[in-house]
Amino acid sequence: MTYMKTGLLLLFFIYLTSFAQQITINNTLPRKDLNGEIVDAHDGRIILFEDTFYWYGTAYGDSNGFTKANQYQCYSSKDLMSWKHEGSLLKEQPTGVYYRPHVIYNEKTKHYVLWYNWYPTLWDGKFGVAVSKNPTGPFKIVNKDVKMANSAVGVGDFGLFVDNDGTGYISYNTIQDHQVSIEKLSDDYVSSTLENGGIIAKYMEAGAMFKRKNNYYLLTDYTCCFCDEGSGARVYRSTDPMKGFSLTGNINRYPGIFTPVLIDGVKRGTQYATLTKSQKENTFQNIQVHTTSPISLDQLTLYKFTGNKPDNCGDTSIPYVHPDITSPVVELSYHNGKEWITIEDVEQNMERTALQQEIIFSFSEISTTKIRITPLEYTMKDIFLNEIVLSRKTDQISNSVLTAYITLDNIPQKPIIPAQQSYIMALPTTKGEQFIWIGDLWGSASDNIKGHDYQYWSTPLNFNPDGSIQSLEWTDEWSVELKK
Repeated sequence: MTYMKTGLLLLFFIYLTSFAQQITINNTLPRKDLNGEIVDAHDGRIILFEDTFYWYGTAYGDSNGFTKANQYQCYSSKDLMSWKHEGSLLKEQPTGVYYRPHVIYNEKTKHYVLWYNWYPTLWDGKFGVAVSKNPTGPFKIVNKDVKMANSAVGVGDFGLFVDNDGTGYISYNTIQDHQVSIEKLSDDYVSSTLENGGIIAKYMEAGAMFKRKNNYYLLTDYTCCFCDEGSGARVYRSTDPMKGFSLTGNINRYPGIFTPVLIDGVKRGTQYATLTKSQKENTFQNIQVHTTSPISLDQLTLYKFTGNKPDNCGDTSIPYVHPDITSPVVELSYHNGKEWITIEDVEQNMERTALQQEIIFSFSEISTTKIRITPLEYTMKDIFLNEIVLSRKTDQISNSVLTAYITLDNIPQKPIIPAQQSYIMALPTTKGEQFIWIGDLWGSASDNIKGHDYQYWSTPLNFNPDGSIQSLEWTDEWSVELKK
């Protein structure tokens, strides 16, 4: 009987693995085609048609990216690792500067539809559309100046999205003020219906749209223009594909200055982080503590070093050695996936010595991935914090799942990944459909050739129970099992 069970388990394992393929993604090396040439395909998309991935992008070669020599290229792969160069998409393109090629498939017409952004002269932005019976082209231009609801102010970066019911949408920004909006495409995807959901944000570019469960996501951020430092990735979310989008956060921006001393386990002494008061804004810097996944907590403890008390050296008229020990008045808040919520009915207790305060805040249990501590009042211009401890029912939450940042409006929020967003790739895996954030690492080529700049492909995005997306993290190499 044991042998039969073992045999059945082995057959079941073989059955499962025959429908899965493990791949490894490396972000530290340039991706090359089967001829050993570096893949020159940027600011486009990677999309799965049937059993093959197609990488559509702009080839820049050895240029600054603003020339009329830009060409659209296509590569194909079965495993996202071995890439075959399929050649150029447009054989006879009008003279101009070309960016952002995106290809989608129309089930009704059986055509692969290429939308692209081009400029007869910079910055006279237009959208063009071309079609082909094959995903690798060649594509025939059917409209080189698509009329859009906002054509009057020029059109620029964009993304395409096809919903479950086959309806196509385009998210795009204008040249003037870089206003982002979404429009519905015609049934054949070769034009816009001019149905526009209204302005979602301004001064943005490089948008990408996808759907997960009942939520539509639009990711975009401030203009970057081939910037080496990269751009952020603001997350707008709605239950409607064209309107009602609200900003839920930025997954590619550090919220402030990383301060590991607050979660290093050292609660006493001179290992502390300093919160300073902005003289201009009359506001203290605050602290954000982020977790790698949602946690439940009902207590937060601050360990504060009191070494910045004024001394009385030489003033013999003061009848005491220890100045008064005062505590800062603070506000606690947590992020619910959309906005910061103030924690109400907080009970505060304190234990103190001349050198340290242990300030304990207790409150009703909450679940979150972000906690904010905002000092409101304090007698000194600086606050010295040794440690922050989060707890639930007196059990301390492990420091290994926490990161802490000092932040304020005047502290730059630098990108986590120094890349400009290009696309969100849907990936069929053995764990279901997952989403990969893709960005161009401008300035990364070791030979300083723009066409050889690397791309960053994130690990699958992690979603919280409320539908919000966790922040990106740099990963040199990662693996996943593709579902065949």
